[in-house]
Amino acid sequence: MNTTRLFPVLLCVLMSFGTAFAAPKASAHKKITKSYANVQLTEVLDDIGRRCGYTVDYTDANIDFERMVTIKFKDVSATSAIKKLLGKKFVVKAKKNDIKITNPPAPPTVYKSPGIEPATTTEDDEKIVKTYQDTTFSVRCHTQTRRLDSVVVVESAPTRKGHYAQALLGLGYGSMGYSLRDAAGEKVGKNMGDLNGLLQAQYAYYFHENWGVTVGVGFVGYGSYGVLNNTNAWTEYEGKPLGDTDGEQYTHYAVTHDWREQQITHIVELPIGVQCQYPITKDNLRLYGGVGVRVGVPVYNKWALKSGTLEHQGYYPQWEMTIVDQPDRDFYTEEIGIDFSKESHDLNLKKVALTASAEVGVMYPLSERLDLMAGLYFQMNCLDLNAETQQAIGWKQTKATPPYRQHNFMNEYTGELASDFVSGVRPWGVGVKVGFSWHHVEKKTETRSLFEHVLVCDTTFKLTARTETEIKPKKEAAKEIVRLMKKSVIWFALNSTVPKLEPADIIDRIAAVLLENPDQKIIVSGHASKEGNARKNRILSEKRSQAVADLLLQKGVKAEQLRVEAHAADIAYDAGSGVEHSIALDRRVEIIPIEE
Repeated sequence: MNTTRLFPVLLCVLMSFGTAFAAPKASAHKKITKSYANVQLTEVLDDIGRRCGYTVDYTDANIDFERMVTIKFKDVSATSAIKKLLGKKFVVKAKKNDIKITNPPAPPTVYKSPGIEPATTTEDDEKIVKTYQDTTFSVRCHTQTRRLDSVVVVESAPTRKGHYAQALLGLGYGSMGYSLRDAAGEKVGKNMGDLNGLLQAQYAYYFHENWGVTVGVGFVGYGSYGVLNNTNAWTEYEGKPLGDTDGEQYTHYAVTHDWREQQITHIVELPIGVQCQYPITKDNLRLYGGVGVRVGVPVYNKWALKSGTLEHQGYYPQWEMTIVDQPDRDFYTEEIGIDFSKESHDLNLKKVALTASAEVGVMYPLSERLDLMAGLYFQMNCLDLNAETQQAIGWKQTKATPPYRQHNFMNEYTGELASDFVSGVRPWGVGVKVGFSWHHVEKKTETRSLFEHVLVCDTTFKLTARTETEIKPKKEAAKEIVRLMKKSVIWFALNSTVPKLEPADIIDRIAAVLLENPDQKIIVSGHASKEGNARKNRILSEKRSQAVADLLLQKGVKAEQLRVEAHAADIAYDAGSGVEHSIALDRRVEIIPIEE
């Protein structure tokens, strides 16, 4: 062999192999190391494919491409980066130079539509056969995505400064804030709280990202219950000692037992305060708080008695004796709801209220502008709202009552807050507050790509044959029962519910006809003679018809073939023309076929 010619050939082969190993192929795929900050999702997908040598196909994927993305990749493949970007809700597959993104295949939805009219009908003497064509069709749908032309999109600037509109509703526990004490400072009862609520609408302006001022209008309601267990005494009237109906001097005691009174006030307020908010999580969940004052006007003030009793007693020091339960001497017991009205009465409060308030809670973002507010509130009136003229409590009633109930030596009863037991009224409340806060934000414009999602469905139909067979009733069945019953009626003895079967096989023969003809129905009609009262005869005829029906059921006759009736002595037995009627023949059960 000529080595001079072989050497150039070997040199060319070696150079070819060297070039193949040294130069990467154009289809070789790279890994990506890249950070994205607030970039549209579709731009991130396209950039990953371009950097790694792929064409990313997301036509058959329902993805929110308008979402803005902030993410970082370090030395990862294109498929791994896309899976990290989209999560596990999508199927990402790479084939040659393409990466296809799809939704997981959804199972088809199957619908069944039974045929309404039979396709074919065949009939003979015994049955009717109907054939229906039921339709079954399955629908499988998937989403296709199409890029639209770029349009101008308005977006919110990331700032918490600016204008807020807030609406809040609160519910909790509160009190009118008073105590029941006598002149010596001893408790004569107790004050219990009631439901407290508020409704508030306000405007807030934030000068800073974290704080601002608020003004608005609100409505708040307070309630209380006062319970008296006390003894009041009177010894004179108009400077003269008290005397009873006999002229005897005595001391009059009025003893209250769980004397319960409710007080309610509603106040319209103008709140002014300072509010702050501070982010506590990355998804913009924020802690908020506020303090302020509320200037208000009471617009609804009422008191009403609820329950309790008032016992009048008389103490005679000359005999060291206490008399009770003597109405003729003006010693008796009065009860709320009977002697004292439960109707509401006006409660006299001052015209201006000044309340200090505080609140704390969280603001949960529902959208970029709308937040859900939830937290706790506390409010306390700084002024004494009681404008009542304080006087010694009295139990005199203004309504017309018997003479022994006038109690002219007492004051008129005008409520607990009007008595000298109450020194001040300062309503307060604490509870839970929820509401919404809408934030007006500044705008900026950007150009972004938009997409539309199209639902594509494939439908597959299938026809399934279904047959229904209808057995024809034998028309001779009713005639056979009539023939049998002409030979015998089922009789009963006086006051008996045990049938006389004559002939003995009459029940068997009727049952045989019904078993052979399952579509034949009969009426089992029970009767009784005129002896005894109507109610007894009705019960007797019912038991007789049921006894015959039970015998037929024991023979295998279906319950739906029987209709049990009872006519008592309403229908006498017709023995035929010219035959004298016998009462004994009325004690019977008749079998009547139903011809449909």
